[in-house]
Amino acid sequence: LVKGPEDENWILAEVVAYNSVTGKYDVDDIDEEQKDRHILSKRKIIPLPTHRANVETCPEALFEKGSTVMAIYPQTTCFYKGVIKEHPSAVCDEYEVLFEDPSYADGYSPPLKVAQRYVIQVPDKKKGKL
Repeated sequence: LVKGPEDENWILAEVVAYNSVTGKYDVDDIDEEQKDRHILSKRKIIPLPTHRANVETCPEALFEKGSTVMAIYPQTTCFYKGVIKEHPSAVCDEYEVLFEDPSYADGYSPPLKVAQRYVIQVPDKKKGKL
């Protein structure tokens, strides 16, 4: 997950190289149409979780209902702010996220399912960190 060129959008990307001299990462946009390469500092990169939270053994690892998060919008490679409507009830379940969307009367999309690995804490704007 990397901060896009507009500094407000976050995109799904893959790290392909690290330059130890400059301390920068080469990342490729996952979007098949874009295929852009970006060179970014660590503060503009957020690693995604590699494991799912087990609801039965570690429920505190899940985001609570009503939590504001960043999540990948289904069928895209972009992350947007949203609110957790339902958290997974089993290890393989997905979150239900209400994405911020001014085109709806209440300002949120209908609930959309998002895999656990694509739901993260909202980054701190000042530091670009979680």
